[in-house]
Formats: sequence, structure tokens, C-alpha cells
Amino acid sequence: MKNKYLKSFLNSAISIIPILAIVYSLSFILQANKMQGLTNTEYVMLAFGGFGMIVGLSFFQIGCQNSLITIGEYMGASLSKQKKLIIVIIFSFLLGALVTCAEPSILIMSKQISPDNNIDFVFVFSIAAGVGIFVVVGIIRIVIKKSLNIWFLSFYLIVFMLICILQVNPQNHPYLPFVFDAGGVTTGSATVPFILALGAGVAMTRGGRKSSDGSFGLVGLASIGPIITMIINILVRPEGLPVYSVGVVEQTVTDGIDWVYFENKILNSLLPSGNSFGSIIEVLLALAPILIIFFAYELIYIKLSVKKVLHLLIGIIITFFGLTVFLTAVGSAMSPIGLKLGLYIAGLQDWILILLGFGIGCVTILCEPAVHVLTTQIEAVSNGELKKRTVLIALSIGVGLAICLSVIRVLYQVPIMYFIIPGYLLSLLLMFCVPELYTAVAFDSGGTASGPMAVSFVFPLVIGIYSIRYNVTASTEFYSYAFGVVALVALMPILAIQILGTTSSIKNLYYMHAIRNQVSDARNNEIIHFN
Repeated sequence: MKNKYLKSFLNSAISIIPILAIVYSLSFILQANKMQGLTNTEYVMLAFGGFGMIVGLSFFQIGCQNSLITIGEYMGASLSKQKKLIIVIIFSFLLGALVTCAEPSILIMSKQISPDNNIDFVFVFSIAAGVGIFVVVGIIRIVIKKSLNIWFLSFYLIVFMLICILQVNPQNHPYLPFVFDAGGVTTGSATVPFILALGAGVAMTRGGRKSSDGSFGLVGLASIGPIITMIINILVRPEGLPVYSVGVVEQTVTDGIDWVYFENKILNSLLPSGNSFGSIIEVLLALAPILIIFFAYELIYIKLSVKKVLHLLIGIIITFFGLTVFLTAVGSAMSPIGLKLGLYIAGLQDWILILLGFGIGCVTILCEPAVHVLTTQIEAVSNGELKKRTVLIALSIGVGLAICLSVIRVLYQVPIMYFIIPGYLLSLLLMFCVPELYTAVAFDSGGTASGPMAVSFVFPLVIGIYSIRYNVTASTEFYSYAFGVVALVALMPILAIQILGTTSSIKNLYYMHAIRNQVSDARNNEIIHFN
């Protein structure tokens, strides 16, 4: 038990510490050049926030392994044996949607777009409904064993048609980056392990020659649903989305440490106060429906032993503790300091900001726990053909380019369509140039890359840069240019993995061609004697 917790803590530390090092380094550099940097209080808060994220993330991952992932495996194995399709559809939808409500990235994003810094339940439920619907679609695809390429092509064509409808009304133009961000924040620390486990449970029991890798692609499909439901949400909202505001940037004392401010920030993030539910209530509201639906299904169909039920409940308690600590650390330290750092570095030269964006992106991907879950499973399922290290390098470069492009968009106000449309068209074309496993892995990687770190730190950082560069604190223009960070983080890894797959395919063709030539030359050199 001790080794498990220690290993999880060390893995979480390795994920979070690089981001903390970047923030401290940037602040020290700014102060060395006589520019505004973090105060002593903020340095302490950042250290607390980093430690809180490490502790919270480590407990959350252990809890997920013993609860959400196990629930996914039980549900996947049981649902695949159900003869009534309607039962499979109902419970796949409910579990997929409800687990999404516990996703840290979604909870963080919903609070950032809410005027009162509270959870925007319309935003959360829209995303959850989209995920639930497409988890059902993905499960059905696994059961009927249809080509994944056709499914991706068909649904992305539907997405592009809905985008055209959305863009007919000029009032909706600013919201397009936000729509694609909704698809990006969907899959993270909670949903990725659960969806992978659910898909694996169905794939293992359905049989078939390729049952071992049939579950890949389910995360990628789940990311499409929120894009569609968010477009519909905007179309039926005549008033549009609320005006985005960076809020009041609080100042702390420059000398010494303001412990009262420090304590208030933590308590306001953790406990209910004013219009805010606090992390402890938010996590309770997110996890409770999952338990209700699962145990209702379990009593009717699975009927676990008391020992296994207790094991699940302990896992849920650990998950609750970990997620509460994680969100408290993000809300009190990481997001506010990310915003402040963006405000402070906005005055740097453009090329420095672009390089910083690339460097932060390369490190950020290593801080996403869901990525490590996925890459480990990729290496196992591909029998070592796709090495974890190779996939991580490809993802790191992809996310580095994504943040780099996000900074370019902010600095020069480039519409996101110039990146999104060519990017997804290229990815749809590459689907037919690489083995289907690469396509499935690519779209799953895109979903997992845009996790809590991208939303809690990189997104506020970019918001801060845009606010200073264009001297705005509250405007719908934030949706046009400052949003879209998560969307690009979700897109670029798809292309990176597909290019990796294309390279692998070309190498295989070259090796096959060389072998044929050697065989042909050997036969040509044979001497045939005629009597």
C-alpha cells in the first residue's frame, strides 16, 4: 500500500514540478530585468498550490484506479453481455455523462467562464450529454465491429456542417473557439481512464480477432459529442454566452507574506462562501450521481460481493479527497497566478512570447496524468510497436506547437478557423494513409492532451497576455482570440501521431521493397544448367 501511494506521489510530482519551475524562473527573470513579478505571498501560494496539486492528483489517480476505472470495467463487461440493446444504451449514456461531470478540466473551465466564479451547470451538462451520447456510439461501434475511419469522417462532416449553420448569425462568430475548447476539456484524468476501461471491458468480452485494440478510438469519439451539443446550446441561446471578464486582479503585499490573504484564498476555494459552492460541495455534486446510477445497475445485474462494494466505496472516498484538494489548489493558486503571470509577461517581445509558448507546451503535456495512462496502454496493446517514449515525444512537440500557435493567434488576432479547418481536414485525409490503430490512438491522444494543466495554467496565462495587449478586461472578444488554446492542444497531437504513423508506414514499405529486391537479386544470380 505504501509503495502504491509513494509511486503515485512521485509520478504526480514529476508532472507538476516542471510547470512550477517555469513559473518561478519566469518571475525571477522578470524581476531581474526590473519588471513586475510575483510577490513573496504569491511565491508561497504557488508552492502551496503545487504541493496541493501533487497530493490531490496522486490520491485522485489512486482513487480512480480503485473506483471509476473499476466501475468502467464492471460496466463494460456486463453491458456487452446484455441482450437488450436499450439497457446498453441507457447505462452507457448515464455512466459516460455522469463521469464527465467529475472531470477536473470541465469543472475548472466552467468556473472560469462563469461571472460569479461558480460552476456553470448548463456548460457542464451540455458537455456531459455530448459525451454520454458518443460513448453509446463508440460502444455500438465496438460491438458491431465497424471501421473507425468512416465514423470519424462522418461525424466530423456533421460538425463542419453545424459550424456553417452557427456562423450564419454574425453574433455567434466569437464563440467558435469556445466550441472546440468544449471538446478539448472533455477527456482528462477522470473520463479517460473510465472510458478506456469501459471500452476495454466491452472489447474483451465481444471476442473477435482484434478485440485487444478495439477500445481505442472511444476517447476520440467522446470528444466529438460536446462540440455538437455546445453548438446546439449556443444556437438555442438568443442572448449568447456571458461576457467574459478577467475579474479584479487582487494585489498582495510585496514585502513579507500576507497570511490572512493566503488563508482566505484557500478557504474561499474549499468551502461554500457567497455565491460559490466551494470545491468540497462541487466534488460531492459531481461524484454522487455516478454512485447512484452504478449501484442501481449493480444491484440489478452485476451483484458484487460486499467486499468488492466496500473496496469501491473506499476508492470513491479517496477520489473525493484527491479531487477536492486538487481543485482547491487550482482555484486558490494555480489559475490566479497563471493569469497574473500572463499579465506580467505580456510586455515582452513577440518572438520571446512565441518561444515561451512552445517551451511551456512541450512541458505541459508531461504534466497531464491521462496522457501517461494512455501511452502505457498504447505500448502494451501495440506489442511494443508504438513505444511510450516515442509517443510522448510526438505529443510534446505537438502540444508545444499548439501553445505556440495560440500565442500567435493572441498577438496577431488570427481567426481560429485558419488552423482548425486545415488541421482537421489533414487529419481526416491521413486516416486513409495509416493503419487504423494509429488513427484511433491519434484521436484518443488529442483528447487526453488537453487536461487539467492546460485549462488551469496555460489558458489563464494566454487570457492575461490578451488582456494587456489589447487593454480589455471584459468583452466577448476573449472568446474569439484568447479562447481556442484547448482546441489547438487537442488538434496538434492528432496530427503528430498520424505523421508518426505515416512515417512508420513509409519505413515498412521501404523495408518490404528492399527485401523483395534482395530475393529477386538472389534468384537472378542462380545459374541454371541445361543438358
